[in-house]
Amino acid sequence: MHGLIFVSFLEFVGRRYGEHAQETGLGAIYQVTESYADEHFNRLLERASTITGTPVAEITREFGVYAATVSFAALYPNYYAASADTRSFLLAIEDRIHELVRATIPGAYPPRLNIRPLGVAGLCISYTSERGLCELVEGLVVGTSRHYGEAFDVEEAMCMKRGDLACVFLVQPAGAT
Repeated sequence: MHGLIFVSFLEFVGRRYGEHAQETGLGAIYQVTESYADEHFNRLLERASTITGTPVAEITREFGVYAATVSFAALYPNYYAASADTRSFLLAIEDRIHELVRATIPGAYPPRLNIRPLGVAGLCISYTSERGLCELVEGLVVGTSRHYGEAFDVEEAMCMKRGDLACVFLVQPAGAT
């Protein structure tokens, strides 16, 4: 997993659960330019959950919102600026961001996203990854929409955790469903 996720997660825990930040990371130092085993991230999530009493799914979703609005917005400001809105940003993310990560960071394997238009203003997002971080995807979508001052309803119609082949999210402007 990309080191940026680890660095961003520890920043998130520090801001969201300040008094527990040191306990969660236990002094771990991660480099943004490196990749790390998925198990390390899962352990951080579990540790944060145990220490704060917050379910892993909730922490993961909240972290997704944080990553989209703070970490990724700071790392990719030109991409955020070049996209007019949430929909255009998300429709191009696989080609613009994930392919760049795959090409430039040895050992980094971002998830595969298949994002296509759904109706006039919505999206259908198919997420496949052994990591099973569907809550992170949901949080990233919500955070991206907040960045653009928009609101979207996100419904997970299919989930790998329920035995489906992929997680499928139906994303519609708030109140449109």
